[in-house]
Amino acid sequence: MLGRYELLEQVGSGGMAVVYRGRDTALDREVAVKLLHPHLASAPDSRARFSREARAVARLSHPSIVEIYDYAGDAAVESYLVTEFVRGRTLRAWAAGVGFGFPELGMLVGRTLADALAHAHAAGVIHRDLKPENVLVHEDEPPSVKLADFGIARILASDERMTMTGALVGSPHHMAPEIVEGHDADARSDVFSLGTILYWLATGKLPFAASNPTAILRRVLEGDFEDPRQADPRVPGALAALIRRCLQVDPAKRPASMVEVRDALDRILAEVGIDRPGDALLAFLRDPAAVKAAFPARAGAALVALGDAAAAEGAAARALGYYDRVLAIDPANAEVPAKLARLARRRRLRRAAAIAGAALAVLAAVGAVALTVGPRLRAALAPAPRPPPPAVARAAPEPAPAPAPATEAAAPPARAPAGAQGASAPGAGTPAAAAPHAAAAAVPFTVHVRPYAQRALLDGVEVAHDQQLVRFELAPGPHVIQVEHACCSPFVRRISAEEAARQGELRVPLEPRPARLRVEGDPATRVYLDGRLVGTAGESQRAPFLVAVPAGGESPYEAPARILLDLAGAPARTLDVKLRAGGEVTVAATQAQESP
Repeated sequence: MLGRYELLEQVGSGGMAVVYRGRDTALDREVAVKLLHPHLASAPDSRARFSREARAVARLSHPSIVEIYDYAGDAAVESYLVTEFVRGRTLRAWAAGVGFGFPELGMLVGRTLADALAHAHAAGVIHRDLKPENVLVHEDEPPSVKLADFGIARILASDERMTMTGALVGSPHHMAPEIVEGHDADARSDVFSLGTILYWLATGKLPFAASNPTAILRRVLEGDFEDPRQADPRVPGALAALIRRCLQVDPAKRPASMVEVRDALDRILAEVGIDRPGDALLAFLRDPAAVKAAFPARAGAALVALGDAAAAEGAAARALGYYDRVLAIDPANAEVPAKLARLARRRRLRRAAAIAGAALAVLAAVGAVALTVGPRLRAALAPAPRPPPPAVARAAPEPAPAPAPATEAAAPPARAPAGAQGASAPGAGTPAAAAPHAAAAAVPFTVHVRPYAQRALLDGVEVAHDQQLVRFELAPGPHVIQVEHACCSPFVRRISAEEAARQGELRVPLEPRPARLRVEGDPATRVYLDGRLVGTAGESQRAPFLVAVPAGGESPYEAPARILLDLAGAPARTLDVKLRAGGEVTVAATQAQESP
């Protein structure tokens, strides 16, 4: 017994507390009792922080936050917290056993967490230790997702966080850089940690995974993670962009609030026909297999409708983006290929029309020049009249009016140069004025990018992001197009609208950057890559080895490689790793250094 609470069985244990399933004997209800470890409960500062956090979190009331019923109080011998008992599994265990199937279904959980955190932040409560293990999936009726352990990491002072039971308080996989560096957490720290969970929900991978905690924290501090769309091509561009913003090292560059994150997820879910994410999550938790099976058709219908609307507006690039997402979700979709073919025909016709328009503009300009310059040119090329005898020349003014009627028809062109400011100017100027107007039509220019463009810029201004098919609109004159991806060197090309009209489209396989290889452990360890000595572990710790992605794999942007680590007096280790262009691989020199 602990006061009025009967402890029935231990259900969990962590670095700070032991968790029991218990019964409230006064109210006869099942509860969870979290009992603080004695070495923490005996420290006055920890007890005081525990009480403050308990009172703060008890003010929260949200269906996706575990409710606090009671706490020990400041004068109690033992420090404990009493909460509702959630029957189910952690989100980590639930994902391993059930899975999400599609990034958007994972975002049903992500959106719920963002909403719960927005509620907590509005009350001034920061979680500080977001991770899948602190999210519980309640599997009784009605099923739900609940966020637990608010503020628990604050129970420890900053100098205790690295020493408690030999562990680090807070998972290094999910810890914001500013916390790693010893600064206080704020709402933006929770945004970063949620970003790591969104990445995991979308791709099934952790963004900063490495072989040991030190290497993980280094990647966190350097903002070194694989782009979500490279980790899983099905991740929508808008979701990848949101995750990248959440994982910015600089807190000022992250979304300003959890409300902004939640609203962005709402828009992403709405695109696949999920307008009521709360109801959709409930249905998913009740029957995950059925929802996963129905999702491709539901999402496909919504995305096709958006693609058709974009195509009707003439926004071909946006339409292609929606159609591409349909095929990413449902490669066997029979409707989209025909739409893509029609869209391609329409774009070819528009390109042909643009080329014809440009040609007509040129002809119009040439015609205008001919009307203005032709008479001058003929006059200049005509043979000069022989000078008359002096006597005739003096008498010529008198008969001059007689031939004037005979040459009246030819007179206006002859007078045009002298009367450029007069009546002939409008007639000559009309075609010339029309020519620039016709030539000003933008020329469409399509760039097919492999793997895809994280950013596409026209004359230094971003015009698209996270697109494999980038459509530029080039006004007359010279331009600079630039395509960027973190894995590769930027592609930059100068091109004129006229050249773009002739070429129509361009295929750009981006040039992969070298991968970075770092070896943790004894600096004397020799490192061999695919049988070739590349240096020592110490050299890689000072500056990672730059390693070209081996050719001959399925993709020029990632390939398997074999690393051999050889240290005198120790058995050699062989590791199979995957090298990704622009990414970093960190391995441990000895087996003992790898995380469990």
